[in-house]
Amino acid sequence: MATILFLKWWYSSGWSWLFGEYRQKLTSISRNFSVSILLKTLFAPWKQLTTQATFRNFFQAMVDNTISRLIGFIIRFFVLIGALIAVTLLSVFFLFFVAIWVFIPPAIVVLPLLMLVVGGAGAR
Repeated sequence: MATILFLKWWYSSGWSWLFGEYRQKLTSISRNFSVSILLKTLFAPWKQLTTQATFRNFFQAMVDNTISRLIGFIIRFFVLIGALIAVTLLSVFFLFFVAIWVFIPPAIVVLPLLMLVVGGAGAR
């Protein structure tokens, strides 16, 4: 009876559980890398370092602020690339796991039997 309930869960509710786990991991990656904040502040100055411009140092302040924004963009861009790599690795692993999900319960039965047959023949 437990086996039938397990197989019923595995091939029905198990799929929604599996996709829920995937969604949860994606959300976790997004939160850990602060993707939404990084996208909103992609061109913001790094650490909010800006120079106040006066008439005398207008061009110096403009250069300083541009460099600060460029540094902020570069750092945020590479963090976003890291998030993209993490999502890609998670998705590849998830697709692999989805591909073998169907075959795990039969493999639990077939592989030990196969080992008995092949293992017994190889020992002679």
